[in-house]
Amino acid sequence: MKLSGQSCSVVLGEVGRVRCEPGWHLGPDWGRGLRDQDLWYVWAGRGRIRAGQTERVLGPGSCVWLRPGQPYEVEQDPAALLGVNFIHFTLRKPGQNLAWSAFVPPFEIMRTRQLDLVDGLMRRVIELRAEAATGVAAALLEALLMELAREQAAAPGPDESGLGQHHREVMLQVAAQIRESPGRVPPIAALARQAGYSVDHFSRLFLQITRARPQAYVIQARIGRARELLAESDLTVGQIAEALGFRDIFFFSRQFRQKTGQTPSEFRRGLRRI
Repeated sequence: MKLSGQSCSVVLGEVGRVRCEPGWHLGPDWGRGLRDQDLWYVWAGRGRIRAGQTERVLGPGSCVWLRPGQPYEVEQDPAALLGVNFIHFTLRKPGQNLAWSAFVPPFEIMRTRQLDLVDGLMRRVIELRAEAATGVAAALLEALLMELAREQAAAPGPDESGLGQHHREVMLQVAAQIRESPGRVPPIAALARQAGYSVDHFSRLFLQITRARPQAYVIQARIGRARELLAESDLTVGQIAEALGFRDIFFFSRQFRQKTGQTPSEFRRGLRRI
């Protein structure tokens, strides 16, 4: 891959997806002891990170590229514990086995607008690493790093502040809530009320920030989770429909087919023939 105009490759290290425990924080000694690169994606919660002289808010959509030996301090809001995907990796120049310690990443802290893509790719890297499919996992990570670098370069201005930043934080928290528990999402009017907006204002802001209307986002999250349950569990189609909040199995099947081109049963049979 090419990053910051330089060709390099990645070697995967430790990976994981965690909800941080109450009282969790990182002091500056942690950063100084870091021996490889570490990519974070925040999928839930709130916090702050200090990187040198820079302090930034962490929330859903935050991506952080941590470098070896740098002083980082991280704390979280006790009322909204952080949920983080992390991937440790080493960068190498072509034909070299030594870590590329002098590499300067294309970003340090950024906000992605591609929440589902970044979260999904990182989760897949984590799964593949556990299955010892390290070559595929490393290739996916390289693609993700290049896409984040491209996104950051396409929007080089500073992050929003003030009221605009507040709206963004709230909408991304709602989006994280939907993705985390798609079967227990309140009605859109209730989501808007909880967030402190009218339904129309909430819907406009949600579309602006996530690029999807709230109801479409809920449906997509439910269908995504349905695909996982059909592939990984022995729940019946009816049980999955009930668990994900569809009013009946027929409505579930119709929406699943609209989004995937198959009924839930056809999707499951196709997987089990492989």
